[in-house]
Amino acid sequence: NYWSSPAIGLCAEKAFAMARKAPADMALFDIYSCFPSAVQIACAEIGIETSDRRPLTVTGGLPYFGGPGNNYSMHAIVSMREGLRAKPGAFGLVTANGWFLTKHAMGVYSTEPVQGAWARENPKGYQKQIDALSSPEIVREPSGPATTETYTVIHGRDRLRMGIVIGRDANGRRFVANTPDDDATLLDLESREGVGRPGMVSSADGGMKNLFIPG
Repeated sequence: NYWSSPAIGLCAEKAFAMARKAPADMALFDIYSCFPSAVQIACAEIGIETSDRRPLTVTGGLPYFGGPGNNYSMHAIVSMREGLRAKPGAFGLVTANGWFLTKHAMGVYSTEPVQGAWARENPKGYQKQIDALSSPEIVREPSGPATTETYTVIHGRDRLRMGIVIGRDANGRRFVANTPDDDATLLDLESREGVGRPGMVSSADGGMKNLFIPG
């Protein structure tokens, strides 16, 4: 689906287990904040509310702090260090992600070392757990009734360009398609909720271009 991230959940589970801590033990957070949805999904997977009394960033957030040298998370770690030095014995969590919310890293930090022996798990095994989760079949050349799972409208410099839809056909198979590029269709998708909207999908050029017409 497009509202959760099992990978973030697994990453958080492993990070807290290695630190022998839980979300409730964290005094500080820096949740990677490239987009609002990234923060919302991460909070849900970690097990904290977006309205948590503890601030979700120690830098002010990526859109406002910036990411010098494409290196925001290193700055977040440094800011976390400063915050934890001011709170001896407290713990903080820094998260990072890349690509389309598909690559993840997390670290639990403190002025206090882990009690007892500490060993880092090799994260290569995590991908196998993610790959074992169920996922829908992909259809390259969809045809017939379909429903929108998620979508976006692409803007050019001087006009609306196209809509991109990820949807399901009548058999539950997932497809990717464009919408017609006329202004009426695109403005309608921007003014009314399109998630869950039925329509018709067709394919051309051997699946190189699929077209979804919203109902």
